[in-house]
Amino acid sequence: MPETGHSHYWRLKKEEPFISRGSMPDRDIKTELRRILERREGRDRAITGMELARMLGQRDDRGIRQVIRELIAEGLPVASCGAGYFLATSYAEAREYADSLKGRLIEDALRRRDFRRAADCHLRLATQRRLI
Repeated sequence: MPETGHSHYWRLKKEEPFISRGSMPDRDIKTELRRILERREGRDRAITGMELARMLGQRDDRGIRQVIRELIAEGLPVASCGAGYFLATSYAEAREYADSLKGRLIEDALRRRDFRRAADCHLRLATQRRLI
């Protein structure tokens, strides 16, 4: 079958068949997810969480994200980018992903600080209004 403009879809379909198990046990999901990700080496082979969820018979990618965290904790260098998840294959890819996590931590800390200030100001005003 010749490849058309849907080469990404063809590659997925050819290499990674859809797994249609209704309620796959967690360990099987982890095993299958590891198997899929081990063939996704490098940023150019990234796959989205929704694609992974579909392949593993999941409704959304929430559980996939949790299993990916577990795989990372077990020593599998799963990174992510705008295109999805992949295995880091070089120190440059690993460093880039680690730096993006650091950037998110900083953004989250700033958002937390700003939220606390806003809540403090808003709630103080709301409390004062009730007292008057």
